[in-house]
Amino acid sequence: MLGLEEVLALAVFTIVVAGIILRVVDESVLALAGLVVIVALTSYTPEEAFKAVDWNVIFILLGMWIITGYMIEAGLAERIAGWAASRSRSYPAFLMTMALAAGFISMFVDNVLVILIFGSIVVEAARRAGANPVMAVLLIGFSANFMGTALLMGDLPPQLLHSVAGAEFLDFIWSRGRPSSFPLLTVTFILTLALMYFVFVRREKASISTIRIEARGSKLLLYVSVAFFAATVVGMAIRPLLGVELGFITMTGAALLALTVEVLRRFYGRADLPSFERILQDRVEWRALLFYATLFSLVGGLESAGILESIAERVTPLLEAEQIVAYTAFYWVVALFSFIVEHDALLLTFLYVVRDASEIAGIDPWPIYWGMAWSATLASNATVAAAPALYVAVAVAEKAGYRVRPSEFLRYSLTFSVSSLIIHYLITLPIWGMG
Repeated sequence: MLGLEEVLALAVFTIVVAGIILRVVDESVLALAGLVVIVALTSYTPEEAFKAVDWNVIFILLGMWIITGYMIEAGLAERIAGWAASRSRSYPAFLMTMALAAGFISMFVDNVLVILIFGSIVVEAARRAGANPVMAVLLIGFSANFMGTALLMGDLPPQLLHSVAGAEFLDFIWSRGRPSSFPLLTVTFILTLALMYFVFVRREKASISTIRIEARGSKLLLYVSVAFFAATVVGMAIRPLLGVELGFITMTGAALLALTVEVLRRFYGRADLPSFERILQDRVEWRALLFYATLFSLVGGLESAGILESIAERVTPLLEAEQIVAYTAFYWVVALFSFIVEHDALLLTFLYVVRDASEIAGIDPWPIYWGMAWSATLASNATVAAAPALYVAVAVAEKAGYRVRPSEFLRYSLTFSVSSLIIHYLITLPIWGMG
């Protein structure tokens, strides 16, 4: 039986999640207000709330956003799009190339930024080619949201695995003697895009000759930012040898890159390079950082109230079942919730529950960790409520004058999300679900 404190904490958390689903107010404001209420009405203290935040994860995000912000300012997206347009023989080929690029770039760059840049490019390309701009920008949105879990730096779910379970950079390529996130998601991504091509994209009988994409930005900035980006990735890969936190590595890369650019601007007359102030203002998602920090504190409130421990005790028998049963159950339960619930909050909660339950049961939780991270990400492509990044894709289309009807959105989103969930489940079950 839950006590008054536990009921209050759970009720506030539920209201916050419901508000995020319904998008009644900004999710960052809602999460922050919910945290204030929990602190005010329970024994959960401000100090505990502050300590519940994994600041290492916050600094990983901030550092990578600064680095990739310089790359975007250098015109990386336009250069990729221009290359795709010049090499493609048809509009469907161009769109598929852009979707692939959006997916793989989102392994390193925040998916909202990828959608904002690539989405506006494909909307204009579709308009000029006489194709469907709504399908084009949604495909970019699904792709960017898809591959963020493939490596440690792209999106919040892999960083939650690092925070809760201690996953390292190389674990996302090969873990416990088995292929893990990057190779398995890559196969699923390619197969899902192939399905979307045969069901929707190939019907676009549009001309590629009308598409013109001009490269912009400084080549010097591109070379410098890519060099620092590559050095930062190497640093993340060898983090166990360096013995420092990932957040320190990414912030070091960001600081040295920013310093280099500022020196070039101020002492070598390169006024065409962006200022650090501009990068912080235009390329860092401060609202997202606030939301993620508050999310850690909110879930910390549930843990402080003993709610997560109580849930863990109840799900322990399921973890003790045959591995194929446990993997299947957690994969699809998390997927079903992630159709409508903001998947970052859901995944963080489930990771804590499985961590506690696995300690009680004395079993290896990693197959379940991977399954939940994958299914939460893939299922989140179903609705705007589950993946707020898709709201950005819809906004890009509507800003350009193309209304996204709910029926049209769901036709594309459910095809993409459900097919990717099934494909990935069938691929990963023999590898991670059967011992």
